[in-house]
Amino acid sequence: FPRENNRPPLSRSVSRLGLSREGKMIRMGRLSKTPLLALFVLGFALAKVDNIIHEVRFAEAYRHWSASETQKSIYVNAGDMILVRMNENPGTGYRWQLVTDSKDGFDQTLCQLQPTSSYAEGLYEPSTSMDGSDDKVVDGVARPYVPPGAGEWPYPYPWGDRRFDVRCTMPGKTTLKLRYKRSWEERYSWESRLDVFVQANA
Repeated sequence: FPRENNRPPLSRSVSRLGLSREGKMIRMGRLSKTPLLALFVLGFALAKVDNIIHEVRFAEAYRHWSASETQKSIYVNAGDMILVRMNENPGTGYRWQLVTDSKDGFDQTLCQLQPTSSYAEGLYEPSTSMDGSDDKVVDGVARPYVPPGAGEWPYPYPWGDRRFDVRCTMPGKTTLKLRYKRSWEERYSWESRLDVFVQANA
């Protein structure tokens, strides 16, 4: 007699689906590959950490330079970038300078200054726009934007940041020294230090 609905024998169905005699599904050929795939994905994830940009401030925005902390530390991975922002009022003749000489300078084989901040010169970024784009209109009159507390100690105005971009490329430890001084004077009014610990990006 013909089989009902032309169904194949039960044994063929079991073998085709990969069912064991106990009725459990067996994914043929996949069990041996799954652990290898998991190890490959885990190894790839641990092989490299995405590079990160770290921003470091020694004082709150608009604060006087004397409010800057004197010591900070940061841990980064090789390949990461550090953006150091220092509060500055260039109208006084003082500016932050990153020490790069052989005596007190940092190890430039571990961390290199970047052109995005004009290397050792640093990039000055004013806290307010120069074109009036952040001015406010009060009673039909444009008034320059003034940050909260500006003009009152310790928030003198105008103010801005000098930014130094440093990329760390090798494992090790070094110290960035930043001094607030006039370019024509040897002495400096303030020094802030950033201890940088660079970890291998294995």
